[in-house]
Amino acid sequence: MVSFPLEIVLQARRALVVGTGPEVVPKVDRLVEAGALVTVITEGPPGAELAERASRVTLLTREATDADLEGQAIVFAAPFTTPEGEARARRWHAEAASAGRLFCAIDRPEACTFLNSAITRAGGLTLTVSTGGRSPGLARRVREDLEALFSLPRFARFVAELGARREALPRGLRAARMAEAVKGFAIDATLRFPDWFERGDEP
Repeated sequence: MVSFPLEIVLQARRALVVGTGPEVVPKVDRLVEAGALVTVITEGPPGAELAERASRVTLLTREATDADLEGQAIVFAAPFTTPEGEARARRWHAEAASAGRLFCAIDRPEACTFLNSAITRAGGLTLTVSTGGRSPGLARRVREDLEALFSLPRFARFVAELGARREALPRGLRAARMAEAVKGFAIDATLRFPDWFERGDEP
């Protein structure tokens, strides 16, 4: 699957999250951080982590309906574990694709109208990592390592100094001078792979 990466402005726009589980909470946090008006619908108890966020979201305990998707700028649905849930996810995806809406069935790239990249903010950078839906787990691992690398205080000071220098330059000189300022910066990295891959084990 080939996707077109972009960032969406969700300030004061409606967002819906359906379901519970460990995959849901990070999505809720990111939506709240983006300034979205978040509604979370769970059929059963929301769990402690979602309950802790009740002051920042609208938390409803009932079955989600097709009507709940109306007017939402973006919708996330937790992985479904029943045939009825799977059928509902497929129906919502088909309707979203037809209407041009943003719908993501978490961990079901085939039932999404967009791919939700792993994201981190560290040291003044916003970093997104995507495998095109092939391995969300790998995207999370890469994100975690990048976050650890770029969270170094020295890097944050470097980014702040670059920003200050850029602001002090006339607009016509910024591109050339800032390109010169980052010369000498580089990332030295080593990739390590799990044993099963190194052995060449068959899937």
